[in-house]
Amino acid sequence: MSDVWREFLYPLGFLSAIAFGSRVIIQWLISEAKGKSSVTPIFWRLSIFGNVFLALHAFIQMQFHVCLIQACSTVISWRNLNLMQPLSRRVSTSRTISILLTTAVLTALAFAIQGYLSFDEFHDWFRIPIAPWQSGKMVDLSYWWHGFGFVGIILFSSRFWLQWWCAERDQESHLGASFWWVSLVGESICLIYFLRINDPVNFIGPLCALIPYVRNLVLIYRPRQKQQV
Repeated sequence: MSDVWREFLYPLGFLSAIAFGSRVIIQWLISEAKGKSSVTPIFWRLSIFGNVFLALHAFIQMQFHVCLIQACSTVISWRNLNLMQPLSRRVSTSRTISILLTTAVLTALAFAIQGYLSFDEFHDWFRIPIAPWQSGKMVDLSYWWHGFGFVGIILFSSRFWLQWWCAERDQESHLGASFWWVSLVGESICLIYFLRINDPVNFIGPLCALIPYVRNLVLIYRPRQKQQV
């Protein structure tokens, strides 16, 4: 795919930012209404929508690390939605893992095919997104910056891996304190990275979620503090 098309299709990624921002705000409002941190099916439906469109955006912009993580996160979001179904409609954990591994392999294969057709080298799998307002100019960053960003993305996304492990253990979809703490730390690193590469698609969502993250932690710890008094 040419850089002209990548620039033209860049705004497509804002659909994911809208979905991610909406899911957190809706979850926050529902939690405030219930007086405790809660998660409902709409959170995971918006997550799937956002994951898919961000993975597509990353594929178009040749951001392998972002695409791979979002593709896997799509499976995790789907699994949480599946755990909210009756027992008869739930799939097994082993099957979920198989779907996850297959998704990761297919994502890497898709990048390999795109790279082969475009005559790109492996390092071109970590491009800086081309936005219309950049006039075709790309920020030249070292692999250290991309490594820093990758760590932040992994940490930020690991909250769902941690949440998934807890959900499988309890056979129930829920968001605990560890989920929100990891979100805060991972978000901070991601914001630095995506601000550095001037990629609003990836930093608008986390930026809007800061207050809901903190508020969920307050709703979780407040009952514990009252019990200790």
